[in-house]
Amino acid sequence: MKENYDACANFVRRQEGGNCDTPGDRGGRTGRGGITHSTYDAYRKCKGLPQQDVWDISDDEIADIYRTNYWEPIHGDRLPAGQDLALFDASINSGPAKANGFRVMAGDGDVPTLIRKICDERLSFMHALSAWVQFGKDWGRRVAECEALALQMAGALTPASATDEIERGAARKRKANKVVAGGVIASAGAQQFAGAGYAVIAVIIGAAAIAMLIAFFNAWRHGQRADALNRAVAQMQAAQAAAIAAKSAVAAVVSKTEKDIAAEETAIAAAKAAIAAPTPAAGSLSTK
Repeated sequence: MKENYDACANFVRRQEGGNCDTPGDRGGRTGRGGITHSTYDAYRKCKGLPQQDVWDISDDEIADIYRTNYWEPIHGDRLPAGQDLALFDASINSGPAKANGFRVMAGDGDVPTLIRKICDERLSFMHALSAWVQFGKDWGRRVAECEALALQMAGALTPASATDEIERGAARKRKANKVVAGGVIASAGAQQFAGAGYAVIAVIIGAAAIAMLIAFFNAWRHGQRADALNRAVAQMQAAQAAAIAAKSAVAAVVSKTEKDIAAEETAIAAAKAAIAAPTPAAGSLSTK
């Protein structure tokens, strides 16, 4: 939604950080806000401006590129709160075409459900990339934090709902760990059946290995989500506590002010009464 753009852009700016030139990053030399040198070169050329190092990009240019290149292609102004963040962060991280693809793959549902599906599709895509080995930990944390904030923006994250989400994730994590244990047992058992042939044993061990890898990923994913949800809830509770404390402080100031005013009004009334009271007449001398 249009009113939500600044909050979405602030989240992305925090995630993308400052200037970097990380070996292994396909984007190459990257400026603040995650703007790659190729994106910046194209932007400057389109504006009729001379080329310059992406590390010299200005805040105004970042804001313009964010809105034009990544927000508008996903129709961010027309998306519900929360879903806009989920898709915008994906658009910045993987491109608007891929972000719109995540939306299509997520299908239909209410906004919180779509947020979860979009983040799941996004993480599955990242996990399949060769760069996952290098960047997977940071990508996973980012998607988890994006999902938590998006759910909060959609009004679907409360301490109670977060607890439910974490408990469901813990249950799925336990299930994934059982799959890992089962895979280990299956692999060990397959080696006992040498007579079945190496091809059969290889298939069994391969299937077990794939199941274990998927289970490891799912267990890790649920752990990341739980951490992000816990942090989001802690921030919400801290904000609520600060708001309550501020409200109490204001109430105390108002109460004291009211008492001071009442005391002043009482003093003024007493002074007026004293002024209005008749002054005893001076005694007169009498002669007899």
